[in-house]
Amino acid sequence: MAVVPIDHEAIKNIKPPVNQRGIIGWFKENLFNGIFNSVLTLIILTFILKFLPPFIQWAFFKASWFTNPDVCKQCEGACWSVVFKNLRFIIFGFYPHDIHWRPFAAMMILFLLLFFSSKRRFWTKKLAYAWPIGLVAMGVLMKGGILGLAPVDSMKWGGLPLTLLLSIFGLTSAYPLGVILALGRVSKMPLIRLMSVAYIELIRGVPLISLLFMSSIIFPLFLPEGITIN
Repeated sequence: MAVVPIDHEAIKNIKPPVNQRGIIGWFKENLFNGIFNSVLTLIILTFILKFLPPFIQWAFFKASWFTNPDVCKQCEGACWSVVFKNLRFIIFGFYPHDIHWRPFAAMMILFLLLFFSSKRRFWTKKLAYAWPIGLVAMGVLMKGGILGLAPVDSMKWGGLPLTLLLSIFGLTSAYPLGVILALGRVSKMPLIRLMSVAYIELIRGVPLISLLFMSSIIFPLFLPEGITIN
């Protein structure tokens, strides 16, 4: 059987097929391809034309951006100046105002670690060492109490730095825990399988807010007097 050589030049000159539908054909095929889809498209378009222009007027053109929040109460649009005035509180929470540079530096360290971790070419031993060093540095910056840094109680942590820290630790622990539970659910050992299924169904079937309320009420009852959960 003869082998036909591949003409690479001819392959390069092949053009993609031309779509003859056009914009009208696309609308007909995707938005008006039947009575139900046509009615649904018209309802959505009516809703957009009725509510979107007034919302844009309220949110942008009639909004108050940088005026005093007390003055902007009289305007007809959104009062974004409240957001700008409280931006530091939104980002840093109750962390002491005069040392906001510390949680900001901690966030920058975390962003750098995430940036280099997203690039495969940086997956070396140096990056593996950088993560524990960076996390310790973040903890020192947030907590203080050493190296001449004023101590800050963790109850004053909040805003974006705390959200990022909880997200990183939560995601880091969730992946291996999920794999262990998945293996435990298909285990041939009845006790391990039962415990894994019970945990999975409990966490998946109960709203998170309910679990948080239950833990805040029930767990302290089993702790010695004077010991609290942060």
